[in-house]
Amino acid sequence: MPFSDLTISPEGCSAELASRAGFGIRISVSKKFRRLRALETSEKKDEEDDDLCPVECVKEFKTRAELAEILETAKESNALVVIDFYKTACGSCKYIEQGFMKLCKGAGDDEAAVIFLKHNVMDEYEEQSEVAEELKIKVVPLFHFYKDGQLLESFPTREKTKILETIQRYLSSTASGSKFGT
Repeated sequence: MPFSDLTISPEGCSAELASRAGFGIRISVSKKFRRLRALETSEKKDEEDDDLCPVECVKEFKTRAELAEILETAKESNALVVIDFYKTACGSCKYIEQGFMKLCKGAGDDEAAVIFLKHNVMDEYEEQSEVAEELKIKVVPLFHFYKDGQLLESFPTREKTKILETIQRYLSSTASGSKFGT
């Protein structure tokens, strides 16, 4: 319906008041339309980003048992494990998420020397997760680096380059011909 067809004639209102009310509705509809258009544009951008950097590259785990299983598998294949501990409501966590996924994409195929994981430190009841409690996670985004089932290093950051440098340092110390690329 075009804006010119919108009419408001509330009982007992003067023509001026009805005119102001109609103007308010036009503004609301117009703002709503602009927000909807911006959202659609944003979704298209997100879809394009997903093509470049698939979310499946970074695997999420929820329990200590899942983490133990992944660490054991990584130990057998001599892979470095990098874990991003995050909260969904954390702005810095959202900021580093895309960079972390791009690092994962740069690692190559499933047989890469690096396994990328993520864990939400808050469970579905908005309480600290079992894993976060056991590992005493107090700040996010926090990154853990594991090799042979042992924690090598842990630090909070929102800088992709710091994570990349740490990965490269551990890969170069274990093997000169790693598959990891920038």
